[in-house]
Amino acid sequence: MRRRRIAALIAVPLLLVSAAACGNDDSPKAGSVPAVSGQADAKPKVAKGEGDPPKKLQVKVLKKGDGPAVKKGDALNANYLGQTWTGSAFDNSWDRGAPATFEIGSGKVIKGWDEGLVGQKLGSRVELVIPPDKGYGAQAQQKIPANSTLVFVVDLKKVMPNKIEGKPVAQDNAELPKVGTNIDGKAPKITIPKGQDAPKGIESETIIEGKGAKIGSKATVRANYTVATWKDGKVIADTWAPGQSGAQEVPIAQLPGWQEGLKGKKAGSRVLIVVPKSKLTPEQQKSIGSDLAFSVDVLSVS
Repeated sequence: MRRRRIAALIAVPLLLVSAAACGNDDSPKAGSVPAVSGQADAKPKVAKGEGDPPKKLQVKVLKKGDGPAVKKGDALNANYLGQTWTGSAFDNSWDRGAPATFEIGSGKVIKGWDEGLVGQKLGSRVELVIPPDKGYGAQAQQKIPANSTLVFVVDLKKVMPNKIEGKPVAQDNAELPKVGTNIDGKAPKITIPKGQDAPKGIESETIIEGKGAKIGSKATVRANYTVATWKDGKVIADTWAPGQSGAQEVPIAQLPGWQEGLKGKKAGSRVLIVVPKSKLTPEQQKSIGSDLAFSVDVLSVS
């Protein structure tokens, strides 16, 4: 979520971890929480907090599911609503029309989510009251003032794949970059061919072929990716890197070359997409100044 040179192309869900988020080791426990109304699996209505907010993380299971417990490192797919203690709403997935997926228990989201949702069962609806030291602390966010206590209602839907599963495909085109086939939680290496000009149009090549659903031209994919410049092979974006938020849900029409490069490919695949500089926006051409090579691990498609 810190790929500013490529982006401003992807909306940033507010619950993602901030470098300023920190806290102590208080154990989560039920306590004073705002009232929640509404049918399960539908957008809830959450009352304002009353009195002073609690200083410790509060966790209340509003509906207990019967699925497996969420484990550290799981890619949790969930609907959620977030508001401040004073009742000011700042984010919810229902209005966007689909649940979102986040890696839980590994520092990819705010500490209150990591501590409050690991161990909860899929199918549950859980309310979290998160003090500032387990949220964003003194660092203000969009629609969230500094030192805010946060209130979330989260519907735990399912666990999504967090790595691709497929077989490597021979990379025979010497005019395209070579991409590593490691599946070890680290970005594959992209090797730009020496002395070779980038293609004039968008090119794609399957590096590892999965067996999942085919990607349509209007699809949204959940993917890890890394991006290197053609001119010097410098990596300018890497969702695997420490401090990044991990795999992202991306409408393929929103990133340069993805719609053309991923259409017809299968979930579970690693795909190389080469995007010439001419296909970038004028702003991207000015800031990046190079043709680009993407390596994209498609975890799921919707």
